Amino acid sequence: MASLGRIQAETAAVMPSNTSASMFGGAGGRGSRVSVASLEGLRNVLRNETEKDSAPAAAKAKPAAAPAPAPAAQPAAPGDDKQTLRGLNDRLSGYLGRVRQLEKENGDLQKQIDEILAKRKAPEGRDWDKVEKPLDDLKKQIKDLTLDNAKLLLQIDNTNLANDDFKEKLEDEKKARKELEKDVEDLKKTIEDTKLNVKQTQKEVDLVKEEIKRLEDEHKEEVDALREKIKDSVVRVEIDSQNSNLAEMLNKIRGQYEKLAKKNLKETEDWYQSKFDHIKVEEAQTNEAFISGKTELKDLLKQKQTLEIKIQSMHSMNHNLEETLKASKIEYGQRLAPLNKLIMDLQRELKEVRAEVERLVENNKNLLCVKMKLEAEIDNYQQLILGMTAEPERPAKA
Repeated sequence: MASLGRIQAETAAVMPSNTSASMFGGAGGRGSRVSVASLEGLRNVLRNETEKDSAPAAAKAKPAAAPAPAPAAQPAAPGDDKQTLRGLNDRLSGYLGRVRQLEKENGDLQKQIDEILAKRKAPEGRDWDKVEKPLDDLKKQIKDLTLDNAKLLLQIDNTNLANDDFKEKLEDEKKARKELEKDVEDLKKTIEDTKLNVKQTQKEVDLVKEEIKRLEDEHKEEVDALREKIKDSVVRVEIDSQNSNLAEMLNKIRGQYEKLAKKNLKETEDWYQSKFDHIKVEEAQTNEAFISGKTELKDLLKQKQTLEIKIQSMHSMNHNLEETLKASKIEYGQRLAPLNKLIMDLQRELKEVRAEVERLVENNKNLLCVKMKLEAEIDNYQQLILGMTAEPERPAKA
């Protein structure tokens, strides 16, 4: 319909005023009828239409070249009128077919537009659940990511605090380890001294035993010698025969010597027994101290081994925490890099703005100075002008 209207308009514009042209064509009709008062006018109309249809192709082929002016219409021979009319009818049929096709496409497009508008107007035309579902999923993902980020930040803070606590514990354990090692060294020295004391005491015990044995032998020899002397000795005693009893006297002397020997032996045995008891008490105390020191040394060695295991586990945990901290620093450094770049850009722009402001302030100061100088010069000129205008008036007054 648009092409047909354009043809009618151009025909009316091209045809002379003394001619009349009428075209009838239906988009849904089976035929077409053309009524032309002037064949030459219709030929000019169709020629102009053909040139307009072919103008875009010619413009694409030669965009720089100017369109050639249409040649003047030459009057056709009378014998070619039928052939010309036949060609014109064919071309007009083609145009009408094209118009019908365009109307059909226009109708299809109108139907699609009506369907779309009907869907938009109808409340059930758009399924908002399908639209909101991916949005809800995205919101949920954003919320989950935000929570994960907050959890990571909390874990990083907890890790830093735990790392500090473990460092303090590690320092305390190192101090305790040094103290335990010092105590172990002292106990080792005490054990060595105890062993030396035990050896010295054992030597003293052996010497005392040898001394006791030697004294017993000497005492036995002395007793035997005394017995031999008593046995071989001859005692002459002049007494009254009436009251003398030699056997009784010998028994008495023998009893005194035996009592004296028993007394000396008992005193010697008591002295050595007290000495041995004292040595045994010291030895028992030394053995008890040795056993307790040995037990304490075992306990300290166990504690040392346990502390070494704890220190090793703390070292590994500290290493893992440091690696996690480094990874977190790298990750957040990568996240903060664009922000740092933006901050640097803003700082640079701020410096430029400050420099520009300072420059403008300096220019303003210079302009203010120039203004003040100009005002001073203007005042001087005004005074000079006033003086020049006042001088000619003096003679007139005179």
